[in-house]
Amino acid sequence: MSAQEKSEILALVAYSGLPRRRALAQLGLPKSTYYRWLSRQTLGRLQDRKGGSSLPWNKLRPEEEAKILAQARDSPDLSCRRIALSLVDSGDFYVSESTVFRVLKREGLTKPAEIVGFKAAKEYRRKTTKPNELWATDCAHLKIVDWGWYYLVTVMDDYSRFILAWELKSDMASESLIDVVQKAVDACGSNIRSGTTTGGRS
Repeated sequence: MSAQEKSEILALVAYSGLPRRRALAQLGLPKSTYYRWLSRQTLGRLQDRKGGSSLPWNKLRPEEEAKILAQARDSPDLSCRRIALSLVDSGDFYVSESTVFRVLKREGLTKPAEIVGFKAAKEYRRKTTKPNELWATDCAHLKIVDWGWYYLVTVMDDYSRFILAWELKSDMASESLIDVVQKAVDACGSNIRSGTTTGGRS
């Protein structure tokens, strides 16, 4: 609404001859709005003003982006996370790791991700020829609604693919896994060959 329209409404209320409350009720104008306009008219600032910055609150300013780029060019070995932490620690401004990554990617300053480690093999190198040469452990996560998680721990013979032991646990502590392996050992008894190994699968 323009300042002229607000002035006309204020004048209409003032010269209506009706009590102010009744006049405002007939116009459908809240009292808080009326008194705010009246106060601003007295100060000569009845025209609405756009408040705040023209930039959204979560958008970087040009000078902030320039600092990110300068940091990245000065220290090319730093990761996006390290750059973000450095800028926050210096007290210049707050910026997240993901925002730093987007700025650097746009400028072509990101490095391809390095694959660390090794690829999992499709099968064991050591082939089993009889039962109890190699066992595999596994843990399945089971979510119980309105309670939490249970963990189904199993021990399987690699050669026969037979489940030697299993148990439902409330945690994944090492003791819980050891309990199930011991249960498999007890079930097999003297059938376990010397040197039997176990392997974990997830």
